[in-house]
Amino acid sequence: MRTTAPSLNKTVPDTGGSTAAPVDRSACLVVIKGDLVGRKFDLDKELSVGRDANAGVCLDDGLVSRNHARFVPDSAGVRVEDLLSTNGTFVNEEQTKGCYLDDGDQITIGRTIFKFISRNNIEAAFHEHVYSLTHFDSLTGVHNRPSFDSALANSVAKAARAQSQLALFLFDIDHFKRCNDTYGHRAGDYVLSQVGRLVGEHMRAGDFAARYGGEEFALILRGLVPPAPTRFADHIRNLVEVQRFEFEGKHIPVTISGGVAEWEPGMVGAQLVELADQRLYRAKQAGRNCIIAC
Repeated sequence: MRTTAPSLNKTVPDTGGSTAAPVDRSACLVVIKGDLVGRKFDLDKELSVGRDANAGVCLDDGLVSRNHARFVPDSAGVRVEDLLSTNGTFVNEEQTKGCYLDDGDQITIGRTIFKFISRNNIEAAFHEHVYSLTHFDSLTGVHNRPSFDSALANSVAKAARAQSQLALFLFDIDHFKRCNDTYGHRAGDYVLSQVGRLVGEHMRAGDFAARYGGEEFALILRGLVPPAPTRFADHIRNLVEVQRFEFEGKHIPVTISGGVAEWEPGMVGAQLVELADQRLYRAKQAGRNCIIAC
């Protein structure tokens, strides 16, 4: 098993006289087998892998140690290091304590297999494009429904293991059908895209935003002690209310109604969604443009 950095003395392709510098991309890992299949993890900084909820890549797998391995980028390349794991870290089916990675190497940790893609490899751009298509809503820019379902299940599992705080905020755009009927569907698409942008810009690191369906959005809020989830939800509500939505010279008033549910031990994801949805319905009954959390 190699322990030195991969050779950097590689033939430079003929660019036809072009002097344009190549795009400087980070190396990355793409999951090609396991629960996170299709996920891409950039290696622009050290990345830890393990069962620990705080790991950069958290694998809910009994074959994976709490702190299993780490990937360390440096001036010579990217090095994978096993952290004295119980079941070992494997590169191309050979167990390793630590080695530099070559483009295309496959790293096995528990039941998950990662593929290493070196910087500036065009395949990295391809995987990023495929990941975007399959995990994000093209109109709003936030995650799509399948990604949300997976993220919620993982979040509930982590909260159960760590007994940590978790909340779900469901909201939808008030009178959205009226918006479409009055201003047209293109204006409705504009409103959806701008609400998605606004939510994306104000999410905390580690939280998760998705388009749940139609004009409905879902936000997974991690680590907020009550009543902070409700305060954050009302902050988003206020941001939308004061934002000026203008399409083709016409001002479109926009507000949202939402429900907040806090996870409790024993709850599964579907129960959390049902509780938040019930409170969203009550917010509409209460006159809209409000948040219900109990």
